[in-house]
Amino acid sequence: MAERIYIRNANGELEPLVEERFETEELLQELIGQHPELLGGDQIRPADPLRWILIRREMPVEGWAVDHLLIDQDARPTLVEVKRGSNREIRRNIVGQMLDYAATASGVWSGGGLRSAFEQDSVKRDADPVIELRKLLKPDDDTEPDEEADLEDLIDEFWDRAATNLDANRLRLLFVADEIPAELERVVKFLNEQTRDNLEVLAVEVKQYPGKFGDALVSRVIGQAEANLNTRRPDARRASIREEVLERCTPSGRSALESLIDTVEKSGAYAAWGKNGLTISKYNSLSGRWPYVARFNWWPDDDAPLSLVMRRPEIYPLPPTLREALQRWIDKFDVDDFVVPFNNLQRYDIGWAVTERDFVTHADLITSRLMDTLDEIGALSSSAP
Repeated sequence: MAERIYIRNANGELEPLVEERFETEELLQELIGQHPELLGGDQIRPADPLRWILIRREMPVEGWAVDHLLIDQDARPTLVEVKRGSNREIRRNIVGQMLDYAATASGVWSGGGLRSAFEQDSVKRDADPVIELRKLLKPDDDTEPDEEADLEDLIDEFWDRAATNLDANRLRLLFVADEIPAELERVVKFLNEQTRDNLEVLAVEVKQYPGKFGDALVSRVIGQAEANLNTRRPDARRASIREEVLERCTPSGRSALESLIDTVEKSGAYAAWGKNGLTISKYNSLSGRWPYVARFNWWPDDDAPLSLVMRRPEIYPLPPTLREALQRWIDKFDVDDFVVPFNNLQRYDIGWAVTERDFVTHADLITSRLMDTLDEIGALSSSAP
């Protein structure tokens, strides 16, 4: 039976709107291309709703073409395949096709190629690519585009981030239909649970309800599981790793570190444990990610086994204000004589090293500086880049 929704008119009477399937896939494809907001960005990420612009319809991928290639405000490419629910391909074939597109994308596309495709397609649609990007990146800013001296730099940085996301296979795959079959829903939930770090896989159901005053359109996003709630879940393995690391500390070192971690986690930050230590991250909506703020690693062969490090900005592209906040965290130790430059640098880290004894002595100072930085990053989450 077709679903229906009701509209209450001025007389208080209910007028039923009955669901009507799209006559062709082309109609639904055109609708998504013109109105990507139908993809439910507020359902995918409620705390900071996703917004998209269209790069191109029928974007070529090695002899094939993805129905839509979009990009969001975080410069994350989004591949969209549109089918009607009655199309048998949507049950299984489309999944393999989309995964093939994702596996191929970084090899055949580039950041410059995405930018060129977007600019060319904008011209074909009689749209100004600069104005479209400005609306994506600064939706609440009413300053005239030609009055913004930094707009060109902001756009250049956006496409640089797009290139980085593409190289890292940091993509989003969206299956769109007027009805998502149970088989596809099951596969999407499974894939999204397994690939949540880089590849996000979701389905979006878009239903239409024609009426005499216009059509009502209702979207429902399927497959988030708990991947997009900006929370991290502890498990038994992480608890075991944590204990293994803490056992390497002296009793006073363990006490100081546990006190720091307790303070950090109460602030809403996240402590992830690895075999050599822990990483402290704080969610930031400017980047849409959990950039790590500090790493406390133990290097048994070093005189100063405890390191306080951050990711090199050129390796880990971030919005300028966020990058500056992280750099200030490292710069706070410039005047201290209890730290030394980290002498076990990996190619992507910069920072300091400290002995466990000095860490215990200065734990309150280190914790205070870290909390100031976490608070600063939290404040940036609700401000413009």
